[in-house]
Amino acid sequence: MSFVIALLAGLVLTGYMEVSRLQLERDRMGYIASSLGSETYEFMLSEMSKTRVLEAYLRQTGGSYEGFEKIADILLREECVRNVLFAPGGIVEGVFPLAGNEAVIGLNMYEDGAGNKEAQAAIAKKDLYIAGPFELIQGGLGIAGRLPVFLEDENGGSTFWGIVSVTLDFPDALSGSSIERVNEQGFACQIWRINPDDGQKQVILETDTPLPEGCETVDYDQTLFNSVWTVSMASLRPWYRRSDLWLGVAVSLLVALLAAAGVYYAERLRQMKVEKSQKEIQRLQEQLEYEQGNMLLSQIRSHFFYHTLNSLQALIVLKPDAAYKMAGDFSRYLRFSLDSVTANGGVGSFREELRAVRAYADINQQQLGDRLRMVYDIPEADFQIPLLTIQPVVENAILHGIKPKVGGGTVTLKLEELLDCWRVTVDDDGVGFDLEAAHSQGSIGLENVRRRMARFPGCELRIASFPGVGTKVILIYGKQEKSEDP
Repeated sequence: MSFVIALLAGLVLTGYMEVSRLQLERDRMGYIASSLGSETYEFMLSEMSKTRVLEAYLRQTGGSYEGFEKIADILLREECVRNVLFAPGGIVEGVFPLAGNEAVIGLNMYEDGAGNKEAQAAIAKKDLYIAGPFELIQGGLGIAGRLPVFLEDENGGSTFWGIVSVTLDFPDALSGSSIERVNEQGFACQIWRINPDDGQKQVILETDTPLPEGCETVDYDQTLFNSVWTVSMASLRPWYRRSDLWLGVAVSLLVALLAAAGVYYAERLRQMKVEKSQKEIQRLQEQLEYEQGNMLLSQIRSHFFYHTLNSLQALIVLKPDAAYKMAGDFSRYLRFSLDSVTANGGVGSFREELRAVRAYADINQQQLGDRLRMVYDIPEADFQIPLLTIQPVVENAILHGIKPKVGGGTVTLKLEELLDCWRVTVDDDGVGFDLEAAHSQGSIGLENVRRRMARFPGCELRIASFPGVGTKVILIYGKQEKSEDP
């Protein structure tokens, strides 16, 4: 017990420290993930603001992009910018630079295609949408910002002009991201999104050492112009591979062993001082265990198990309902018999023992059929009795009285309430037996019940039996609030 308590205390302390460390680690990963998300957002905000320049140009020219090449070079200054384009009515007509991007001319953003769902959503919501990474028509991968443009008409209303877009080369646009240094801090990272074109997870960026398979991640969702990019973080070294954790477990085990050793030797010293009394207690305990073992063996008989299980096998095939009832009766009988051996004080309910008696009798009636008849004259009552006193008597009546008799017989169980006691009579018309002969042969069945009854004040067992006539057993239970061992 000392070993277990000390070990548990050490493990709890180690576990608490490990949980605290894991929480600090998760907080750190959350901070890194949010920093990466913010960094990505700031970069995209800078690049996607170019779409506002395109929108402003159209507003200034009344919807014409002629002459835009004069300022296009300013927007294309960064190497990662692939192109900027104008799509009146959603169909691409102007792209800068044109060289290398000829294939995009005529692209209809209302049709199916990578990046077009975001364009259609941008028109519906009248807001900037970011699309990608996706395969570009002109080749390579890119990330595009789709901005719908609405110009004021002559009536002062708003009219849809078309879409302007800025396309960035991928992954060049995101090169130099702080994600490249995450492995150095002991973590793995992955930036991903759900691709609206197929509904599948699409990895955008990932550390050189990827996320361990099946690991638990700390996720941070970064909204980028109506698109959600998720930053997932995980530790490169799982918790069970950390030396400080196993060091704590080892220290806990050592302390537990030392505590157990100290308590063991202290207990040995105490036992040496009281050796005589301990031996007496041990003798009494062995005597009690022997008595309980005898009672258990007298109640739970191997041949009864054998015949009951054989009967169940046959009934399962021939009479499933009868098999179901026998299984329930056997369960009640077995549970009562086992519980009675370890019952507190050896006292229990008459009603519970009666249920076990009925279960035992019903099982035997399934086996003996009409050769066994049970009669119960039991009024509605319940009181405390020494356990395993009625059931062994009924068992004895069936096994040694009725079964050996040709044609079988009847067992009658009767309860009477007297002024100062309860009287239970178990009467059978079986083969009977000679009391003196049974006593001289060392029969212990009913004698065990007699000795058990004698331990409780006001309880008594009386037996009358005649060969060829039958046996009557009377059990007297004194009326007391609580029976106690002498």
